[in-house]
Amino acid sequence: MASKQFQVPQALIAQNPLTMILRIDSSPFTKYGRVLNDLSVDKLVAKADELTDIPQEGNLYVADLQALHQEEQAQALGQYFGFQEIQIGYCNGKNTTINGVEYHKSPELFIAVTDCLQFLTRFDRLKEFNSVDTHDAELFYFPKGSAVLIDPHVLHLAPCAVYKEGFKSLIVLPKQTNEPLSEAMEAVRKQSKDGETRILFKQNKWMLAHPQRHQLIKGGVCIGLVGPNRGVQPLD
Repeated sequence: MASKQFQVPQALIAQNPLTMILRIDSSPFTKYGRVLNDLSVDKLVAKADELTDIPQEGNLYVADLQALHQEEQAQALGQYFGFQEIQIGYCNGKNTTINGVEYHKSPELFIAVTDCLQFLTRFDRLKEFNSVDTHDAELFYFPKGSAVLIDPHVLHLAPCAVYKEGFKSLIVLPKQTNEPLSEAMEAVRKQSKDGETRILFKQNKWMLAHPQRHQLIKGGVCIGLVGPNRGVQPLD
């Protein structure tokens, strides 16, 4: 039986009547990852809530916050990456739209510090490393304190806010993921004739932007999302 803790708030459903909001303990989520019900993260969540703030506008991503490594619960996170060296970062903000997609060739451990929403899209919906239809994305509700392991290659980006004050989340990835490409890496990328390499944006980060997301495009992300820049209406 599905757990009550994963139920989508009725007020959020009513606020977004034209958008299907799915539970992470439902069968559709198994296409994207799994819920880590046995992983204790309550102290890690409390620490992240204490140490991090929600920006006044936009999103803030910090790849690694060393203070989070000091929490005892952080020691259990490495098992999901084969005990490779990991980074424990955070993404906080007031985002409400899909904006683009990215993927990694490693899992991503996502922990909701507050209630969050995420648009997720299957990798096979990426056409020739060139385009993704936003209609193919599915929207999931991540209640505060939930921890999920998102599979490699799943298309995603920043979470969306459930409440207007914004969201907080923890992002655990292999070390150096999302770090800028070095000059040598960038030289190889520019010379490559490989279609996937064309959309490589940072280390272990392949990315496409929605044409309305000018900030990403100005930063060098290739345009590739087709369809509306889908979004959600957060609660007061």
